[in-house]
Amino acid sequence: MGQDPECSIRGGVCQPCINEENKKNIDFKARQEWLTQYIKDNKTNDKYDCVIAVSGGKDSTAIVKRLMDNHGVKNPLLVTVADEFTSTQAGIHNKKNLGDYFGVDHITFRCNPQEFKKHTLEDFENELHPLKWIEKRLYEIPFEIAKAYHIKLVFFGENSAYEYGTSEKLEIFHPTLCDDETQVIFMGAIYPYGNYDSLEVAKECGFRDLNYYNEWQRSGIIDQYTQIDSIGYLAHHWCKFVKFGFQRTMDMACRFVREGKLTKEQAELLIKENDFKLDQAAKRDFCRTIGITEEHFDEVVEKHANKDLVYKDINGNWKLRIDQ
Repeated sequence: MGQDPECSIRGGVCQPCINEENKKNIDFKARQEWLTQYIKDNKTNDKYDCVIAVSGGKDSTAIVKRLMDNHGVKNPLLVTVADEFTSTQAGIHNKKNLGDYFGVDHITFRCNPQEFKKHTLEDFENELHPLKWIEKRLYEIPFEIAKAYHIKLVFFGENSAYEYGTSEKLEIFHPTLCDDETQVIFMGAIYPYGNYDSLEVAKECGFRDLNYYNEWQRSGIIDQYTQIDSIGYLAHHWCKFVKFGFQRTMDMACRFVREGKLTKEQAELLIKENDFKLDQAAKRDFCRTIGITEEHFDEVVEKHANKDLVYKDINGNWKLRIDQ
C-alpha cells in the first residue's frame, strides 16, 4: 500500500515494499567505503569538496553530518532552493542551524518569484500538479551551481524512484543529471534510507520539529517532523488524493510499517481517518502565495478529481469511494 500510481503490485505486495526487502541484499558498508575513496579522488575545487542539496529537514541534516563525520568531507557547499510559501519557525531554525552547527557556507537560491507563481498556477490548473516546476528546479539548481564552481560531486537524499516504487534498482548516481564533469549521488543509496534513522541523527545536530514550537498541528498528517519547512507545500501532496486516491498520510504510514514502527492494522486505521484531509492552513497559504481564491482552488480540484476513485461528501470533503 502507499505505492506511487506508476509502480507495480506483485501478488498483493507493492514495489516499495519489495524494494525495502531487497535492501537486505545490498552491501551498504561496501558502498560507504567506496564513497570515501570516490570523494577523495574527485575533488575539483580548491575550497569545496562537494555540493550538498539541503532543505534544512532531517534528511539533509543527516546527510551533511554523515559526509563530514564518515567520508572525509571538510568543506561542503550547501545549497537550498527556496519556495515562496510561508516558512515555519522550525523550517527557519533548521536552515540556519545547518551553517551554525556545521560551520559551512550555505547558499539559499530564490527563484524568480513571478516565475514561481506563474508555473505553479499553470501546473495546478492544467495538471493538478502544482509544484512540478519547482521540484524540477530543486534538482537542477544545485547541479548548475556545482558546475559554475567546478565542483564534481553533488549529493541528494533518497533515490525517490526506488523508495516510491518506480524503479527496482537502487542506483547510486542520478540517471539523467550526471555528465562527464559533474556526478550526482543519492545518499539514500549509500545508507539505507529510513525516517527514524535520519531523525535521530538530525536531532543530535540541533534539528527541531514542529512540536518544539507548538506552531502547527497539521490536519491529515501523522507526523510532525517531515515536510515541515513551509506551509503551503502540503497542498501539493493533498492533490494526489483526488487524482490517485492517496496522499501524504498513506505514504508515511506505509513507510512506518516498513520500518517496523506501525502495524499494518494501525496504518490502515490512520489512513482511513486522515488521508482524505486537506490542512486548511496549507490551503490558505497555497492560495495566498499564487494569488487565487479558495473558491478557484476548489473549482480546479473539481475539474481534475478522479470521480471513479473519489466523491464529495455532504461536508464538501473528498472521500474514497471504497470507504462509502
